[in-house]
Amino acid sequence: MLVQKKTISAQVADAIRQKILVGEYEANAQLRQEHLATEFGVSRIPVREALHQLHSEGFVTLVSHKGAVVSSISLDEILELYELRARIETWLLALAIPRMTDDDLALARERAKQHQEQGATGEYSNQLNWNFHAALYAPSGRKATIELVGRIYQQLERYTRMMVSLTEIQVKSDRDHWQLIELCEAKDTLRAVSLLEMHIITSGKFLVDRLQELRGD
Repeated sequence: MLVQKKTISAQVADAIRQKILVGEYEANAQLRQEHLATEFGVSRIPVREALHQLHSEGFVTLVSHKGAVVSSISLDEILELYELRARIETWLLALAIPRMTDDDLALARERAKQHQEQGATGEYSNQLNWNFHAALYAPSGRKATIELVGRIYQQLERYTRMMVSLTEIQVKSDRDHWQLIELCEAKDTLRAVSLLEMHIITSGKFLVDRLQELRGD
């Protein structure tokens, strides 16, 4: 697999991140610079830069005398990330609702529809789920915070990909999405924030419970 020139380190980071997300590079696996350089057909310099970028995103841990390893997250940490999401995203939504325009709501409806249609195929899409939530929060104007939440979604994606039955909550998730849109349209901030918090925490608990089952805990 050769990486075409363009910001080589960024492309290498994208490639490594994707392999982590799909489970090709498993948690705690060592990532040797020389092997990665050979695999992607580049020098070690962009590989080193890519690993530092992934370290800043939480995908890779840099260990003394060992180099880079794929980061692992405990079940408690997964739940903590969902709790953090709930705190931040409810704040973003509360800021966004008073500023929402008809165009903002139309985009949210489009994203909710895309998420629902993908779910109907039996495949869960973390990206489409994030696209919907990002559309809700965009009117808040807090771009840096939205990007931060997007990185949390990325960190969690490899675990949602492990799930064989996330579609079990697809119907409820879609129902929540459409109800959130209705509450945003009605400018009912209190109920929208309450629903969003429950939506996120419930999803986190479901994910942790299923992972516990898969691990035999």
